[in-house]
Amino acid sequence: MELASKRSHAGAKADLRALVNGRYVGDANALIEKVAADLLAGVSARSRVKSGAGKLADLSSEAACREIASRLAEWLIRDTGRGDAALPSCLPVARWSPEEVIERTGMSKSTLYRGDHAQFYSVVPPGKKNGRAYPAWQFIADVPSYLPHLLEILRSNSRMQVNTFFMSEQESLNELSPAEVLAGMAFEDRRTVAPEQARMLLLPIKARLDRIDALARMEVADLG
Repeated sequence: MELASKRSHAGAKADLRALVNGRYVGDANALIEKVAADLLAGVSARSRVKSGAGKLADLSSEAACREIASRLAEWLIRDTGRGDAALPSCLPVARWSPEEVIERTGMSKSTLYRGDHAQFYSVVPPGKKNGRAYPAWQFIADVPSYLPHLLEILRSNSRMQVNTFFMSEQESLNELSPAEVLAGMAFEDRRTVAPEQARMLLLPIKARLDRIDALARMEVADLG
């Protein structure tokens, strides 16, 4: 029973971190209500403590609030070494395994798999016939906030078609890829960024998102 409780708390911590990072794909209100109820139950169970004289004394509501706040901070604040040291200046070209995504983002395994092809996407790892590898670019900066809208448009496309769309340079984007324009930064293996490309990357997010939205809709129409 104790082991099951620890696993439950570990999953809740991961889901809360995913929620804070904008990557939780479940019912956010239901998650918050469940966590609040669990924390309140834990505090209530310890609300009567023994005093030095052996008598029972009620834990004050102020102390209860402090304990809940402390527990939430413990769950929501990333562990040392896991925090975002600095905003990246370019997009990574790497592909992360499910384990790497979980470690780097803090989301739970169930959240990761539920979100595949809805909040983010995966491809088959090179040299394998099955499995999942996640292009790392989609977890950078504000990309997780805007990618689900585009994946909804591309929902009928295969995983490889989705990846090809985001990674391919487009003439209408000044030879940048939709991934780069969405993130507002070039891939780390792009040697030079032309002035017109730099201007494209500096456009407001709405303008960039509108351009990629139009391309995604054209992609779906052409494949249909």
